[in-house]
Amino acid sequence: MKTLTDLRTVKNRFGGLVRLDYTSYDLTTAHLLLGRHVRQQVHKVLNHRLNCLDPTRIRKLLGQARACTVTLGKKVGDRHLDARLRAAGAEYLDCLAAWSDGAGLEGFNHPALVDYQPLGRLDLAMFLQHDSTGCQTGMYRTSDGSVILWHTEEDVEFEEGSGFDQLRLAAFTVNDGDNAVTIHAFIYPDLLPGPAFGWRSDGYTQAVDTLHTRTLPNLSQGMLANVTTWLTLRLGAALDVGEVIKSMQPYYDGYALNTIYAQAGEVQAHKYEFAADRIFQHHLDERPDSYLFQVNIFSDRAHPWVVESEDLQPDWSGLFEQRVERTQAALQNKNGKEYEVGDMRFFFDLITSRAGDGWAYANPEVKAYFIHHQSIQGAEIWLGDGPALPDDNFTIIKTSFD
Repeated sequence: MKTLTDLRTVKNRFGGLVRLDYTSYDLTTAHLLLGRHVRQQVHKVLNHRLNCLDPTRIRKLLGQARACTVTLGKKVGDRHLDARLRAAGAEYLDCLAAWSDGAGLEGFNHPALVDYQPLGRLDLAMFLQHDSTGCQTGMYRTSDGSVILWHTEEDVEFEEGSGFDQLRLAAFTVNDGDNAVTIHAFIYPDLLPGPAFGWRSDGYTQAVDTLHTRTLPNLSQGMLANVTTWLTLRLGAALDVGEVIKSMQPYYDGYALNTIYAQAGEVQAHKYEFAADRIFQHHLDERPDSYLFQVNIFSDRAHPWVVESEDLQPDWSGLFEQRVERTQAALQNKNGKEYEVGDMRFFFDLITSRAGDGWAYANPEVKAYFIHHQSIQGAEIWLGDGPALPDDNFTIIKTSFD
C-alpha cells in the first residue's frame, strides 16, 4: 500500500490545478488559445507516442484518425440527423482545426511519419484523440432525490511528464439559443475537452471512463469515442444523449459516459457504455440508496458481445472487478459513520481509500478528483488535484440553476 508521503509527493509534482478562463471568447477562438497553451506538451506527447508505437500501430491509428474526420464530415452533411447535432459536429471540426493551429501541428515532423506525407491539417490532431485512460465513476441517489457523482481521473504515465505538465480546468462559453452557457472541463493536454469530467452551468454534468474493446473487422468509416463526448458536453441535455451516441456509430474504441441532468422536476442519471456498434444503457433508479458504479470494464460481463469483444490484459479483469467489489462493500456497510452515505464527506472519504494499492481510489495515477452533488435547484462540487488525501484543501463550487 502506498504511504501518504508517497501520494503527497506525486500530488505536489504538478503544483495544483490551473484554471483557464476562455469565457470571453467564441468557442473556436477558445480552442485556438487552448492549443497555444498546451503546445509544448502536445509536441512532447506526440513525439513520445510516435517513438513508442510500432509502425503497424501508427499506420492503423493514423488511418482511423483520417477516416474519423471523413466520417464526421459526412454526418455533418446528413440531413437525416438533428440540425443541432450537425451544427455541433461542424463546430467540432472548426474547433479541432483551431486547436491544431494553436498547438503548432502544421508542419510537425517525425521520422515515423515520413511515409504519410503530406499530412492533412487535421490528421495529427485527430490522431492524438485516441484515448485509453483509466478512471472510475459512481452515481448515488440520495433520500431527497438528488444525485451525487464521484469520479477519479486517472492516466498512466510511462515516464514522468509523458502525459501531463500541468493539471488544467478550462471554462468556455457557448450560446444555446438566447442563453449563454458556461462549460467547465478537465483538460488532457493532448485531447480536446470531453473525455474526462465536465459540467455546464445549465445543470448537465458528465464523467467518462475508457472501455477496452476490439475494433469491428473491416470498419473503414468509424468514429473516435471522444468526439462524441465533446458533442455531448457541448449539447448538454438539449438532445437525448443516447441518440447522440447512436447517431455517431460505429466506433473504433469505447467509453462509459456517465451523465446527470435535471428534467421534468427530477434529477436524471444515466450511464451509456458504448463501443463499435453497441450501446448498453443503465438508468439510476429513483429509489434512495440506488447507485451505479463504473470502472474500465462493461457492467454485463456475461453478455455474449462483451465476452467476444472486450480486450483486456490477462490480469486486468480481476483487478477491475475488485475495484467494483470494494466500492460495493463500502456503500453497503455504512454502519459506524458519523454521517449518512448521502453526505458529500462520505464520498470524499471513499476516494481517499488506499486499499488495493496501485488499483486503489487514491493511487499515483490519479490526476484529479470530482464529487458533484446535484439537485433540481443547483449543484455543489468538490474539486481536487491528484489523489485525494484526508487533509486536502479541495475547492468547493456552488451553483444555482436558472
